[in-house]
Amino acid sequence: MKIKILTLLLLPSISWMISSCTPTNERIQQELVKEVMVIHDDVMPKMDDIYRTQRELRALKPSASNQEDTTAINGHIQTLEDAGEGMMSWMAELNLPATNDTRSHEEIMTYLNKEKENITKVRDDMLNSIQEGKTFLENMKK
Repeated sequence: MKIKILTLLLLPSISWMISSCTPTNERIQQELVKEVMVIHDDVMPKMDDIYRTQRELRALKPSASNQEDTTAINGHIQTLEDAGEGMMSWMAELNLPATNDTRSHEEIMTYLNKEKENITKVRDDMLNSIQEGKTFLENMKK
């Protein structure tokens, strides 16, 4: 009798422990949201580098010695502009899942995986454009 009572008392606790170890769709989605946002949060501060590098390139334009240098400066400015605009567009279009979301789990996961790809590309574009712009600036100062 004591074993039956003990089992009945422990069964809800054991059941809760097992269910809490099993990831729910919402938890899986939230983990992917966190991954996406970590990428965003790591690269978003680089917007300052984009603006700073553009400013330095614009300041260099009057001293460009030939049309080729001016064209290269304009190209780097545009690449930086495009990278920054990529971040702004990505943020404006992001549609994270909400509690009342009508999309299925599969639709949400597909969407979030695509957004992870998109923000990774935005990150790469931003970092590459900054690096190329800074390298160009250093070469022009030599």
